[in-house]
Amino acid sequence: MSRRVLTRTRNLAVSATALGLAAATLSSGVATAEQARAPKNIIVLISDGAGYNQFDAASLYEKGQSLHQVSVDPATGAVRRVPGVPTQVYESYPVRVAQSHYSANGRGHYTTESAWGAFDWVSSGATDSAAAATALGTGVKTNNGVIGHRPDGERLRTVGEQAKQVGKKVGLVTSVPFNHATPAGFIAHNTDRNDYHGLATEMIDSGVDVIMGGGHPNFTDAHTSRPSNHTWISQADFQRLSSQGTDFDFIESRGDFEALAAGAEVPEKVFGLAQVAETLQYNRPGLANDSVPPGTDPANDVPSLRTMTGGALNVLERDEDGFFLMVEGGAVDWAGHANQTTRVIEEQLDFNASVEAVNAWVEQHSDWDETLVIVTSDHETGYLAGPGSGPAWTPLTGAAGELPRVAWHSGSHTNALVPFYAKGAGSEVLRARADQWDVVRGAYLDNTDIGETLFDLIGHAPATGDAVALEATVPLPETAGALTMSVRDNGSVVFTGGAREQSGALPEVTVTDTRNEVQARGQGWTVSGAASEFVAGNRRFGPENLSWAPKVVSSESAATPGPAAAFDGPAALADTNRVTRFGSTVLGADLGLAVPEQARGGRYGSEITLTLFAKD
Repeated sequence: MSRRVLTRTRNLAVSATALGLAAATLSSGVATAEQARAPKNIIVLISDGAGYNQFDAASLYEKGQSLHQVSVDPATGAVRRVPGVPTQVYESYPVRVAQSHYSANGRGHYTTESAWGAFDWVSSGATDSAAAATALGTGVKTNNGVIGHRPDGERLRTVGEQAKQVGKKVGLVTSVPFNHATPAGFIAHNTDRNDYHGLATEMIDSGVDVIMGGGHPNFTDAHTSRPSNHTWISQADFQRLSSQGTDFDFIESRGDFEALAAGAEVPEKVFGLAQVAETLQYNRPGLANDSVPPGTDPANDVPSLRTMTGGALNVLERDEDGFFLMVEGGAVDWAGHANQTTRVIEEQLDFNASVEAVNAWVEQHSDWDETLVIVTSDHETGYLAGPGSGPAWTPLTGAAGELPRVAWHSGSHTNALVPFYAKGAGSEVLRARADQWDVVRGAYLDNTDIGETLFDLIGHAPATGDAVALEATVPLPETAGALTMSVRDNGSVVFTGGAREQSGALPEVTVTDTRNEVQARGQGWTVSGAASEFVAGNRRFGPENLSWAPKVVSSESAATPGPAAAFDGPAALADTNRVTRFGSTVLGADLGLAVPEQARGGRYGSEITLTLFAKD
């Protein structure tokens, strides 16, 4: 009699573990603004120009510990993470992801394989602070050098304007000129970020309640008097501010700022112009001393960023409708441009102290159910890395009280992802928006996601007069995708052919992947098959006599079939990566059976067990 062998196929459900998320800080579902607690107060702190390594350099110097250090070999893709310890208050916030920040006319995208596949990829086509601040302050990408306008010139609404419309106070605080790109991006509009006089006038007249920073016309960066220099503010604007010709109470001395921070005679509105030409401390004498410990050069007798922040909070907290406050450690960027390690650390430490002041204010004068705190950067500057980096990445190292061992690779901005931390009311929305995945930094969101979320959380002003307020909610894209597999029910596969060489076809297998980047953790999936023995009663022969030649029938993302293989162990039907995994893929395979000579005649049965694995 002729020998016909039956092979049955079945699919196994993917285990919950394979689809699970490993980090508690990553999103596993949808959170929208209408579901979140709307914060009464929103505080955004931006360390301008600080990437992961600028944050860690300060922690290494201060504590001898780092949190985000890695070694990455672009040739092999190997990533080794240095064991880290949180040392800063924000490093224990519940939302800890990364942020992308490209501009409309730079490279225009961030691609994880490119960023970690070639050392030089991030060092060109980066955003500037104007475009980054516009994205953060409006939710819209624009061209470098532009503030508060789309690339086509259309004027954009800012978060600061929205906050004022709903009745909140607004404050802008920085360690560099008050009308520099980052503070300006949250309230002002100008197609030229270098039109400082125009920006100053608009900011003064914008209705903002607190403005603090440098840019004093009568002082040098050594805090010494000089003939008036009106680079940052026109003579007319300075005159009306300093003569109390505006709604602001004007302050300038360190004592004035410290009295405000102490809560003495807190006015309704304050314009604080520190007595320095540009920066609180970065540009002071000794700038060439880039290998001395921080604090070696005598400090200017001006307020710290922390003091300014405390004073601003005292003014803003008086509004029962709440407030929006942006605090910028702006000179981290200036130090990065100069590759000045000592002052990068000084400026980051002052920024960290400001975050601590904000954190303490929330816990003493507010609570996390009514206040949202965001800590992040606008971009990285200087391409700071570990010693010997390029073409691979090496970690920063160092001990407390010593300058860390570092290497600089640029005098400009880079496209490297930057840290993002958040805590408090509405932070779950930001966590849900972090739906992209980087092979080294993990989940990340874009800077426009931050701006859009701020608008959603601030909300809209109530209708006035005979008007009727309307509000519509457009849900965020679903983040709770799935990875599934099904096998077409064709019954058993019946082999046909000669007595020893027979063939058949595997029923079509469909894999559907709708997971977002975070759920997939930047990885693809694979389908493997394992065959059992061929059995007819007490007669049997081994599965190694069965082989298959996999094929992709159709794929929405260019999945690739596994190699032809015998079943002397598990064999791959298909394999994907981050790019080729998404959508539906239909798989098949031609089956071949070599019946061994010793097999006695009969009707044999076997199984191919198919398993879908989510890579980790």
